[in-house]
Order: sequence, then structure tokens, then C-alpha cells
Amino acid sequence: MRNHFKILVPLFLLLGVSTLISQHSAGRSDGTRNSLLFNDVLKIISDYYVEPIPPEDLVMEAVQGLVESLDIHSALLDQRHHRRLMEQTRGQFGGIGIEISIRDDSLTVLAPIPGTPAQRIGLQSGDRIVRIEDEPTKGMSLEVAVSKLKGEPGTLVNVWIHRLGEDQDIRYPIVRAIIKIESIQAKFMLGPEVGYVRLGVFSDKSGEELLDAINSLKAHGMKRLIFDLRDNPGGLLRRAVDVADIFLDPGQVIVSTRGRERSSNQVFEAKKPPFWSEGPVICLISRGSASASEIVSGALQDHDKAVIVGITSYGKGSVQTLIDLSDNYALKLTTAKYYTPSGRCIHSDDNGGDGHHTILAAEDTLQTFTTDAGRIVHGGGGITPDLILRPDTVVTSAERKISKQAGNFRNMMFRFAVEFKNENPAVGADSIDSVEYTENFKEKIVELDSGIIAKARKMLLDGGIELTEKEYEEIDSFLRQWIYYYIADACYDRNTANHVWADYDNQLQKAIELIEQTPLAGNFVETILAGRTLPDTLDLVGMTR
Repeated sequence: MRNHFKILVPLFLLLGVSTLISQHSAGRSDGTRNSLLFNDVLKIISDYYVEPIPPEDLVMEAVQGLVESLDIHSALLDQRHHRRLMEQTRGQFGGIGIEISIRDDSLTVLAPIPGTPAQRIGLQSGDRIVRIEDEPTKGMSLEVAVSKLKGEPGTLVNVWIHRLGEDQDIRYPIVRAIIKIESIQAKFMLGPEVGYVRLGVFSDKSGEELLDAINSLKAHGMKRLIFDLRDNPGGLLRRAVDVADIFLDPGQVIVSTRGRERSSNQVFEAKKPPFWSEGPVICLISRGSASASEIVSGALQDHDKAVIVGITSYGKGSVQTLIDLSDNYALKLTTAKYYTPSGRCIHSDDNGGDGHHTILAAEDTLQTFTTDAGRIVHGGGGITPDLILRPDTVVTSAERKISKQAGNFRNMMFRFAVEFKNENPAVGADSIDSVEYTENFKEKIVELDSGIIAKARKMLLDGGIELTEKEYEEIDSFLRQWIYYYIADACYDRNTANHVWADYDNQLQKAIELIEQTPLAGNFVETILAGRTLPDTLDLVGMTR
């Protein structure tokens, strides 16, 4: 239908319609003239266009075009899309398991949802979806893209990805599944006193799940907490308030919303005594941290309740309101923006594109604000961390070769782990407490001997990934971490797999180093930040889980 409108302007010029419309509109107010202009154009198209178009289709296209011209988050939802949106916010829907948005006119993966087909096969934050089946995504609306990616469980959808640093697009065949979202993606002890919680997404029960996770870790002796919001794409505002309330004092502002209408101007405050106030908190964020995760990290930073570590977050700080319309339609309309307690607008300026993501140090931002303790924090879109830890994208030639076949590599690792489980039933027979702190945790699951490594290498070779002996030596640690991860996942569970992976997560290891050096008494934020300069980069692997 959109193609019909591309030829309307020359049609109007040929018929002299502009003159006709101006005569009809003479002497009327702007509002009246515009209303009559719309009616005149609608009637002329209905009467004179080369092909007959039902008036109701024309009106629907016009309304959709009007809404889509506002911003990438506003949309007109029919009954099907409205229902799907509700399913997502309730924590269950059918599809491949990614959060997507449109950035720089490209359909972009904000984050794959852990434990889903998209995450398992290897889609990553920042991937740009260039094709869905045989249809290019350039110019495709977000709603249309979502509808094409979702579908009945068990059906296949082919997705082509453009990834930074790769010369060719990568094809990922993904089998759809029912996506059940659990907020807490990982919880375990990283030391005798250091606990770790990864909140993967915000859903209806995020606050309750986080309380349960903290309680569990406190029972294991946790006195210091690393709270991971990396690649958390966000969710409902109320759930962000629930999570922030766990850390803040009663009366402290969590977030405010500001819009044109008085009803859009609201201030959300903590209501309950803080559930966690015992010791230091480090909050990890990344470029894929958006929306609700930015509300929480911004509130913790502004009230000096946590040290924020990572890279500048996504900058999705706008509020969408669902307004019911006639005929089972609903309007998802941007009505306000989010502001942190210190007054920073979370939303990034669309005119700046992805420019705010190039920020590598807090002092590079232009706007400054102050926390409760008087520390300077920076605005400019998204949440700028207190300490910048920038992942290093440099990988070995062998890792780059594997990355070009990322989906194939992950599929083989998964298949290898399943075969290993079948051949070694004793590995998963005994229960393992993946929450408690245990030295050399991964060796408690299985110790990778030369025989296991040789089998994995043979599977890679049989699967079309050919590496030289020198290249295998270069990626020995890289290969071992993936084997460990998939064996732990196949033989035990995802929490065990994430616990194993923690040993290879250099950002997390730096956070452990920081928090273990901090005294439990006194101002831990001031202690961690005093006189510290972290490295610009960390040695991180080329592919993430």
C-alpha cells in the first residue's frame, strides 16, 4: 500500500489538484483548511487514481504514516499487535528471542534474550538484521519486522545479519519457540563474600525474583553484590521502580517522567526500607542496557548506592502510553521522557544518531549533574558509567575465522555437549550447587583432558571449520571456555553454565577485583572511585554468550 503514495504527488500535479485544493481552502482557519485538505485529497484519490483503492485502506495508511512520522517507538496497533505487546510485557511470547530497535535506519539487535533460540545460535547486541527470509529490512517498520520474526513454535525463519568487522553477511536459520522470560538469568557466589546477580530483562515479577536471588545469596554469606544489567533491554516502568526500591531509602526519587500533559509529569519514589543496604554494590552496564535498566542504574548512581561500571548505555528514555481506540485498535504513543533523580534525561538525541556511544570517558560528555554526595555525573544520552571498561574487539585470526561461521560453531558446540552428556551420564547425575562459592568451579563439573579437546576439534573439522595446528594453539583457551559452557548447560542448567563463564568474563573479573578491595565499613563508592584509573580496554573474547 505504501507504494501507492509514492506516485500521488506527480498525479496531483498532472491533474492540477493543488490549485483545486487551494480554492476550497481559501478563507478558512489552518485547522479547518488542513481537515478539508485531507478530505479533498482522499476523495480525489478515491475517484481518479488509476486503480481503485478502498477509502478505508487509504485512511488506515494515512493514520499509520502520521504515527510513524513521530518517532520509532510510536505505533498504531491492531488487535494482533496489541495482544503480542501484552504478551511481551507479561513475560511470555512466541518467537526467536531478541529485543530489536531501529537505529540509523537499520533493524538492530539490542540484545538476545538468554536461553532463547536467538541467543543459542549466536545473535549479538549490535547485529543489524539486513534480511528476513527473502525480504530486505531496509525501510521496514519495527512492527512489520517483529511480526515476521515471530510465529508458531517449531517453524523456521532465516535471518541474515551484518556484523561490524565482518566482510560478508551471516545467515542464521532459527527455529521459533515459546519464549518464557525469567528476569534473573544468573545468581551465584564469586567469592566467600561476593555475590553476583544478572537481571536479564524486566517483567512482571522482576522485583520478587531479585528479592529471592538476594535472599539466596545472603544465605550463602554474601556481603558484597555485583549487579549485572549488561545487555538488559528494559521493560515496564513499574518493574524498574520495584527493582530500584530494593536498594533505595524511602522517599528517594527513582525516576521522573516529563511530558506536555500534566498527567505525564510524574515522580516515582522508593516506598520501602532498603532490602539491600549491607555492603558495596557494583552495577555493570553495556551498550545493550536500555530503558528500565537505565532507570535503575541511573537511580543507583545518583543516590550513590552503587558504582556503575562498563560503557555508556543505549539511551532509550522515552515513555510510551497505550491508548485504546475503536475497532480493537490501540495507539502506542510517546508521551514523556525519563529523567534520573539528578535531572539527567536518559533519552539520546536522535539527531545525534549513535554518536553518544562513542563516549569512552565520562569527561567527554558536555552536561554535568551532581549526585547526593556531590559527585559529578554526566548526561548526554544514556547512563555514563563512573568507571569506563571498554571491551577490546581485537581477536585472533582463528577466532575471526570462527566468527564468520558463528551459528555453525555454536550449533556444533551444542551438539558436542549433548553427545558428551549421553556418553558421560555420570557428569550430570550428581546434583551441583551452582549458587555457592567453590574454588575451581568448572573443574568440579568436568576436567577437560586431551581426549575431550581432540573430539571437539574433530567435530569442528567435520563441520567445515578448518584450522591449522598453530591456529588451534592460539584459540586453546577460547575453545575450552565454549566447551565448558555448553557442557555445563547441557549436563546441569543455565545458571551453572553462567557460573562457569564467569571465569572468562574479564569485565566481571575486574569488578570482583574492585569490590573485594573495598572495606565493608564507610563510603564504598568514594573508596572505589578515589584515585582510580581503569584501563581503557580489557582483553575480551570476540564472541559473547
